Amino acid sequence: MIQDVFIIGATGNVGTELVKQIFEDDDTSTVRHPNPTRIVGVASSESFLYSPYGLNAQEARRFSERDFSGAKGYSTLRELVETANLTTRMVPSTLVFVDVTPADQEMTDFHLYVIEKTPYSIVTANKNPIALSPFEIFQTLTAHPQRYGYRCSVMAGADVVPYLLDARDLNTGVRKVQGVLSGTNMYVTWRTETQLISRAEREAWELGYTETRPQDDASGHDVARKSVVLARCAGWNIGIDDVVLEPFVPAEYLRDESPEDFFVRLREYDEKFAGLVASAREKGNVLRYITTTDFTGTKPQIRIGLKEVQRGSTLGMLTERTNKLLIIDRYHPENDPYSVEGKGAGLDVTAKNIRKEFLYMLPERVTVRLSNGI
Repeated sequence: MIQDVFIIGATGNVGTELVKQIFEDDDTSTVRHPNPTRIVGVASSESFLYSPYGLNAQEARRFSERDFSGAKGYSTLRELVETANLTTRMVPSTLVFVDVTPADQEMTDFHLYVIEKTPYSIVTANKNPIALSPFEIFQTLTAHPQRYGYRCSVMAGADVVPYLLDARDLNTGVRKVQGVLSGTNMYVTWRTETQLISRAEREAWELGYTETRPQDDASGHDVARKSVVLARCAGWNIGIDDVVLEPFVPAEYLRDESPEDFFVRLREYDEKFAGLVASAREKGNVLRYITTTDFTGTKPQIRIGLKEVQRGSTLGMLTERTNKLLIIDRYHPENDPYSVEGKGAGLDVTAKNIRKEFLYMLPERVTVRLSNGI
């Protein structure tokens, strides 16, 4: 069966990379794939392009590059569902809506509508619907894993979400989760061993490692949302207000709207942060922005902040944008935790793992056909 995808946020950085990968890696090939991917729709915040028989590479790429020739406007996300409804009965497929936006309440409402009122599925890299909504909504959205995929909401799709979901169902008694969950902040702490933080933040943004607003990473809110998602995966009723958060960068440097203003203002913090780096170095330590969730009490305790760790430790040895999470449960004690590691920032990795998520949405996945080892 053909797997249709409708990408919402196709003009953003991840959306553009996703469109590119789907065509360049032959996901659409009916020769290579028993269940090929077909992009039937792409949407920005105001316009969309749709074809029930699939958009070709030129059409999809042109739209993702903000050429809206032939596109239609829309005022509510439900209009995208209504458009799909008109044709999915005529063209057999498995339709997946892909959310690669930073939208909040409007997108949460859309996710709920798709899951509760339609036969379609969702793959999301957007943390907001599952981290900022009430726990009851999280439970509703994620009740059927084959219809709602959210692995890419944490660590760009590394396997920490599936592990914690399995741990919950297997009752392995997760006691503690600790690690580095921001590829952006990891990159900055690594680079500030040799350069100023204002330059490191700008560099991370130029490389596409940050959120659209780099302040979202520097505030620590992105890590807080990820931490809530993981605690909820483990089965706990916990929300963003329960997180004890120390920003990666002090709040007084985060109020500017534009990235450029943020980088300029951050120069005032260069000397202070360089002093933190130097103080850690004198003790054989490095700085890491660490999240710790303790599950041993009546309610999980989530604490996030900048900490010194030994340079040769598990987290101290991390480089570039690598994320690492250590999970302690009955089968993995403190001295031998379960470890999940992967690149935690970057358009290429996130887009690739969204495509991987599509595979789990296939009701009857068939092994890809190979010829001459290719």
